[in-house]
Amino acid sequence: MENAGELVPFMLFFCITVGVLATLYWNAKVREGQQETLRQVIASGQKLDETTLKLMVKAPHSPEMDLRAGLISLMMGLGFCAAGGISKLNEFDAGGFGTFLILIGCIVGFTGLGQLLSWRLRRPAPPSQPQ
Repeated sequence: MENAGELVPFMLFFCITVGVLATLYWNAKVREGQQETLRQVIASGQKLDETTLKLMVKAPHSPEMDLRAGLISLMMGLGFCAAGGISKLNEFDAGGFGTFLILIGCIVGFTGLGQLLSWRLRRPAPPSQPQ
């Protein structure tokens, strides 16, 4: 294997993909088990109290979670961009590392902006003031 170094990036993305797919599969199996348990309880005629039902059924994320995640992602993106800019200014940019950090910062920052947009669209409207 003369070109084993070329397999490193491929294996990195392969391992990340396998990890994400395994997590999705595991979560789907857990969810399927919960749904089967609910079906059996309902079929047997037992009554479900509200606390048990809340434990079994996952509530959707609140708009405040989008706000928090969006602010964190936006600040991380700005931090990566700043680190890349400092790297480029101080001549540490061997091989384009500063540019790479700036690109990562842009991706993370735009993800944060998307989460902030989601928060803005999902938050409840303020009550109107009588005039």
